[in-house]
Amino acid sequence: MVDAQLMKRIKAENEDLKRELSELKDLNSRLWKAAKSLNELECTPQNFSQTSDLMAMVMRNLSIALEAVNSENGSILLLDDETEELVFVAVVGDRHQELTGYRIPADSGVAGWVRKHKKAALVPDVRKDSRWISAVDQSIGFHTQSLMAVPLMAGNRVLGVMEVVNALSEDCFNEQDLAVLQFIAHLTAFVFGCLEEALDSHLDPYFEDDLD
Repeated sequence: MVDAQLMKRIKAENEDLKRELSELKDLNSRLWKAAKSLNELECTPQNFSQTSDLMAMVMRNLSIALEAVNSENGSILLLDDETEELVFVAVVGDRHQELTGYRIPADSGVAGWVRKHKKAALVPDVRKDSRWISAVDQSIGFHTQSLMAVPLMAGNRVLGVMEVVNALSEDCFNEQDLAVLQFIAHLTAFVFGCLEEALDSHLDPYFEDDLD
């Protein structure tokens, strides 16, 4: 006689395996799509003779990340070592004009926590996260509900943070979304890391007090 409890447990395990397989296929599909888009970009130093060249690459990477995780709002913050601030140097979304050039203390908010601890953060509801601060939202008239943030690393050094906010779908960001964002952030950091000279010279305008 078949054990009813055993059959129930086997059925539940099969359902779990099917769900995990589906999530893995979705992750692989999105990673492949992102990798294909990134592979089409020309990432050679010869293509970055001007500030606009570097920032165009960064903005493209950010746009690819947003498409991959189903969001319309994201940013890249770079660390200003002299002032110990994170500066929004690349912004895509509703408040890109207001947010570009905005500065926050390097240890402030979720981005500051990511920078300090060199770890990614997945925040389904910012109102329930003690690291969240609303000062930026209040300043630019935005409403953040959920976010993901990952460090941009060059070896053991943090260059900045890539951040994506507010998923377009009803579901919040998940671990698969975070994995995709980490993949793209790693390649974005690689661009910065390989172009230290360009980073120091070409991005100086973003670290000035009198930003346009």
